[in-house]
Amino acid sequence: MVNQVEIIKQVNDQEVMDSRDVAKMIGKTHAHLMRDIDRYINDMEHDPKLDSAQFFIESSYIDPNKRDRPCYLLTKQGCEFVANKLTGKKGTIFTATYVGLFNEYQAEHNGKTVAIDSGLEHEKLAYKREWLIEMRKQNVNKAHELRNQDVKLYLELGKVADDYQRPRMATDFRNEAIRAMSALPVGARREYSATEIGNIIGVSPIAIGKWANKLGVKRDADMSYRDRDGAWRYFPEALKVFQDNALEIQDDDLGL
Repeated sequence: MVNQVEIIKQVNDQEVMDSRDVAKMIGKTHAHLMRDIDRYINDMEHDPKLDSAQFFIESSYIDPNKRDRPCYLLTKQGCEFVANKLTGKKGTIFTATYVGLFNEYQAEHNGKTVAIDSGLEHEKLAYKREWLIEMRKQNVNKAHELRNQDVKLYLELGKVADDYQRPRMATDFRNEAIRAMSALPVGARREYSATEIGNIIGVSPIAIGKWANKLGVKRDADMSYRDRDGAWRYFPEALKVFQDNALEIQDDDLGL
């Protein structure tokens, strides 16, 4: 495995990080990050005190098709600028990561031993723990999404079998959908759609979406997430919150 320190490069006496690596670290496409950086540079040009080259350095790379493609090299200040634009855990994780990488690079290439502040070391470990939790959650959510895609596929195949008047085949496909929905990925938690929770407490899916916002469920990554289709999925912790507030949600759904 390549040492993470090698992500840092030396250009014109400055330590820099390739925008492609930064994009991976913050969970954006490279094209999206490039657009963001272009906008940052454009904003900086309106302030004569700011020199965008101190943050972002134009560069290029050769893609797999042998074409010359643009990228940026981000200085430590550039990484800080990008981190300040991120919110929540993503900003915290990226900040901890890029600071650690730049510090490791400087220590390795300057041949110096960096004095360790016990408080900072503790903070760095806390950041790494948050990063591991976030990565694990993303992997679990990905497994959920794949399972949901399987379920949709089997249900669609069941409809096709119905169209061809193959009832036994249609039943087999629907049974596969049920098995896929029942099979939680290893280490995963049960999750529910708005429709499923609505059925449990006797209200409409619209009411669940409305109260998820009102109760802060959608703002808590431990209780919910949004899948690739834009649908909200809720974990058991969220179900408990809805059940604890079931009477109010039911009254509101009935317009009482």
